[in-house]
Amino acid sequence: MIWDDSKVAAFDFETSGVLPEYALQPWRVAQRDAWVTSVSMIRWLTVNDMPKLAPDGSTLFIRDGNHWSPASIECHLRAFLQRAIDNDWWAVGWNVVFDIQWLIAYGLEDLVHQVKWLDAMLLWRHLTIEPEYEMDRSKKKSYSLKMAVPEFMPVEHHNYADDVDFHSVDPLQLLRLQRYNDRDSVYTWVLAKIFWHELTEKQRRCALIEASCLSMIAAANLKGMPVDTLAARELAAKLEKDAADMLEKLAPHGVTEKIVRSPTQLAKLLFDDWGLPVLKENTGKKTGKISRATDKEVLHELAFQDERCKDLRSYREALNNKTKFADTPLISALYNGDGHTRPSAIVFGTYSGRLTYASNQGKGVNLKQTGFALHQEKRGKDFRSIIVAPPGYTLMEFDAAGQEFRWMAILANDPTMLQLCMPGEDPHSYMGSRIVGSDYQEMIRLVGEEDEDAKNGRQLGKVANLSLQYRTYPKRLRSVARVQYRIPMELPEAQRIHRTYQQTYTQVPRYWESQVRKTKQLGYVETLAGRRVQVVGNWDGPLGWSMESTSLNYPVQGVGADQKYLALQVLKPYLLNIGAYFAWDLHDGIYMWVPNDKVARAAVEIKALLANLPYKQAWDFVPPIPLPWDCKFGGGWGALKEWKDA
Repeated sequence: MIWDDSKVAAFDFETSGVLPEYALQPWRVAQRDAWVTSVSMIRWLTVNDMPKLAPDGSTLFIRDGNHWSPASIECHLRAFLQRAIDNDWWAVGWNVVFDIQWLIAYGLEDLVHQVKWLDAMLLWRHLTIEPEYEMDRSKKKSYSLKMAVPEFMPVEHHNYADDVDFHSVDPLQLLRLQRYNDRDSVYTWVLAKIFWHELTEKQRRCALIEASCLSMIAAANLKGMPVDTLAARELAAKLEKDAADMLEKLAPHGVTEKIVRSPTQLAKLLFDDWGLPVLKENTGKKTGKISRATDKEVLHELAFQDERCKDLRSYREALNNKTKFADTPLISALYNGDGHTRPSAIVFGTYSGRLTYASNQGKGVNLKQTGFALHQEKRGKDFRSIIVAPPGYTLMEFDAAGQEFRWMAILANDPTMLQLCMPGEDPHSYMGSRIVGSDYQEMIRLVGEEDEDAKNGRQLGKVANLSLQYRTYPKRLRSVARVQYRIPMELPEAQRIHRTYQQTYTQVPRYWESQVRKTKQLGYVETLAGRRVQVVGNWDGPLGWSMESTSLNYPVQGVGADQKYLALQVLKPYLLNIGAYFAWDLHDGIYMWVPNDKVARAAVEIKALLANLPYKQAWDFVPPIPLPWDCKFGGGWGALKEWKDA
């Protein structure tokens, strides 16, 4: 894209509903409970022989009095989209995924996917994003338009939202709303141009690939996920029974649900009443107060000293899992009014570029449960079975095989890792054989025969491969093995595995050193695709280790995000052609709903598209190893099974 003022149109909505909260819920349009109140369209026009940014199709939709019907609104919006397509405009908005959802809700999905979208907010993130260090989350930057205007615009433009009533039907208030709406669009247009010209060419290419996916992500947010209410209730009942069984054992020892749900009260029970040692302390980020940690790692370690801590951890997990993964999907499906839960995808939601998901809207008493914690969903079949396919569709998952291992192999240029990425190799069995001192090929054979010792050895290799490529210390490796994989690893073994990893992949430690050195010089670190994060500060201060970790992790994790946006861009025309659509993204996988009669063909053709993504054209990069994708399919999330190629 070469910026051309005449080819950029800014676009923004104001919305309302039967309840004010419905103004943020575009799926309510189908229920006639939410509607567009104002639309702003701003373009660079010639007015009285003078070029200027001016409204070009901005309109109020008055619900009471001179009422616009949904059909009239749809007709007006369709006309704008068609003009954008016919004139090859870029339609730029702020957090434009939200606006696209409303367009689709009004029945305009056929045109929405043809428009070239651009998000000024995301351009700003590409320009200035910084790591969200665990020690410094309280300083997380806001990327709202109301924060951007004071930073980049003259003072007379600040506070322009004062005295705007977003839900009034008073004619004067509506005119004020329209002026506000137009100003939103003008500022969006101006800021988009500022940000665009400050980005490097690589950053622009990366941003445009991401932007090409926005309409697919908006459609997924709008449509949501069908909930199997019976499966969710059965899961809730099972977890409730598990919790009750644990509480029956723990109650004689002073345990109550209230105590377990309060970290402060649980700390008192563990360390004061039961007399167990304090293993870890936390410092409050806002208060600075020191508290005694009671997280799952602490409970796991304390269980070796007191069996009650094992039961306590199981009890807390059952309580939390019931709330997060059974009750919450049910509550959200009921609240949303159509049996669908809607975890809302946030593009570039983390500094690495990956999507994140919001499970609710509002705060405090105004908090509404619209989705669930999708990014934390358990892998168990009973948990995932609550999400089922819409009628006539099959859920398909395409997973980037060994994504982070492969990207680390490429970035470190480690010959052993690169060889292990070739067809027929098994990196986890190889590392496992190195750890336990067995023959690699023999381990592969025994793993295939379900030999328990070989499977345990491979599991050690998997833990090492997944945990150590980011410079993890032995103590942390021990904790990961014990808590996440239930492997009773002691520190001497963790130290030996740590040494074995670095002796096996000799180029990885060198990659760590060169990356830290390079990032200190540049003040940023970027991916192969051009996504960049700023890394500035005191390298010798308390955040120094986090800054170094970002310089190592980001090129791998960020390029994983870039790979998935590129995959969605390539898949978009194919999915539209067969009537399929993107569903959600999680970890290394892309999920989509595919018409039942298209599944067999889609499995073959989508795998081929993904295995041959245009890295050279998109990133000016040629992978030295295959980057394959695995496929699963089924009638719901809990029913997925591996697709076997013929």
